[in-house]
Amino acid sequence: MDINKLNNADFHIVSLMNKRKIDYKLVLLIGFSIGSMFIICGLFDYFTGINFFSIIIGAIISFILFILWIIIVAKLWINYIKMCLKKRLPKNGKKLRYLIQANNLFESGYIEKVDSKGKICRDKVIINSVYLGYYENDEYIVIRAFKRADIFNDKMNELDSKLCALYGVDIDNKIDRIKYCDYIMKKVKDERIIVEGTKEKNINETVYLPLNNNTKWNVLKQPHLLLAGVTGSGKTTFLNYLIIEMRKMNSTIYICDPKRSDLSSIKHYWGDEFVASETNMIARMTRKVKEEMMDRFIKYKENPTNFVYGYSYVDYGLKPIFLIFDELGAFRASADKKIFTEAMDNLTEIILKGREMGVFCVLSTQQPNANNIPTELRDNLSVRLAMGNMSSEAYKMVFGDIDDLETINTVGAGYIYLDGQGWNKPKFFEAPYLDYKTFSFIDEIKKYNT
Repeated sequence: MDINKLNNADFHIVSLMNKRKIDYKLVLLIGFSIGSMFIICGLFDYFTGINFFSIIIGAIISFILFILWIIIVAKLWINYIKMCLKKRLPKNGKKLRYLIQANNLFESGYIEKVDSKGKICRDKVIINSVYLGYYENDEYIVIRAFKRADIFNDKMNELDSKLCALYGVDIDNKIDRIKYCDYIMKKVKDERIIVEGTKEKNINETVYLPLNNNTKWNVLKQPHLLLAGVTGSGKTTFLNYLIIEMRKMNSTIYICDPKRSDLSSIKHYWGDEFVASETNMIARMTRKVKEEMMDRFIKYKENPTNFVYGYSYVDYGLKPIFLIFDELGAFRASADKKIFTEAMDNLTEIILKGREMGVFCVLSTQQPNANNIPTELRDNLSVRLAMGNMSSEAYKMVFGDIDDLETINTVGAGYIYLDGQGWNKPKFFEAPYLDYKTFSFIDEIKKYNT
């Protein structure tokens, strides 16, 4: 969800302090309806008191005015009813009112007054209540808990479990601000993508690469991806899925596989120009991708004939370029210092400058430590995934300081974090599923060979 849109969202406010006010529009509408009717009747009486001819004219005029009166009054009442329906507390608003009452999120007190017999009596009234905002669209329900510097202020950050129980869904995101706390819930739960082969090409001309039914990777706004996970966690399957989706985007893909695993076998179909396993060839490939990026900069950014301020690779009509580097740890272990340094320097330049010209990196590793992925690289990877169960130290290397990540018990699952989404922590993620018994990865990528 676009967090910026929430600032302008129209929240329906729910509180026990809401009092029923005099509906002046209703009073005016009733007065107009009755008053205008008396005026029409008065005109008819006026004309009928003159002569026979006036009676006929008066009847015609009164009839026309009566028809107009019906039309005008009917429209006014219809508009008023529509307005009342919009203002009516929705079902979910009633839930919030129940939440306030059931959890004593209000204060009550007594007021003294004199009754009709002159006796002093005390009435119990609500003197303070929390204020909750409610907003809903086709995809999300957002509850905004307002902080008002009262005794309920700190509780506005602690409504997670209560809202989950109230609506029967998990909190997808929580945004804590100085004056309020937003709880964002998805109407449709995340579901993993089941990849199935098709005979026809499915071309994707957008910048969005789907990760599940609700989450998409916007490669333009969230350049570069870090994939971490131990052996058997599903990294390779996820990389295979990314390759398929990248091919649908008509992109050029370069693969570096120092482990010589399944990805390296793609060279049988794409050639050594796009797949490298030897350490020196890997360094050469990173240099080649960097040079392609620089060629684009020279042609479109440094050439005043082609340059347009604010344009990205999409605006220039360029296709994306992806460099997939599988297992940086294996490359570091097998390459000498000179080759490793050259490759890291090339990767650093691509990651820092590639977004504008549509050149992106996908880095995969079992150990996302500073030796395998320098900190300056890791901090510029906008999409981060940790597959399978990892140590708390490994999670911190991927996501930074984060606690309370639950154990992963699902095959091919882990945690994901996307920059720019306003997420306060990584989310549970089930990677797309490829059944290799019924789905041919090679046949699928060969379909998009040019």
